[in-house]
Amino acid sequence: MTTTNLIVGGLFNAVAFAGAGFLFSHLNQNGYKEEIRRHNRALEELAEAKEKFYESEVKRHNQELRRRQEILDANHDIEETNKALEELRNYSRQQDLSASDRKPEFEDYYQPSNEMQKYMYITMGVVGLGSGYVLTRIF
Repeated sequence: MTTTNLIVGGLFNAVAFAGAGFLFSHLNQNGYKEEIRRHNRALEELAEAKEKFYESEVKRHNQELRRRQEILDANHDIEETNKALEELRNYSRQQDLSASDRKPEFEDYYQPSNEMQKYMYITMGVVGLGSGYVLTRIF
């Protein structure tokens, strides 16, 4: 709706109400006073309703701005977390690469089979028992 239409509509309503009020006041003295009282009360209620509406709009707008800021903050936190995780991944990769800098050990290249491990445990057990027997006989 254009501004002109709003102005013309408002003027038309004001003239219609004033004309009706003029006729009503001359034809019905007591009814006119009651009508004016009702009209003024309606204007007051409209003003109160508009005030509440504007307050709720401001509150809604502020809540929307707060939610948008929370989303921006959350996105920033996510970005910072992703950066930290990427740095951790890079550090881990560097550690894996630097692991090749350590002295090579035999265990890096050979793992005994299960059967060989079994014989190693048996041998260690026999040697341990034998050593214990010999040491108890000496002391």
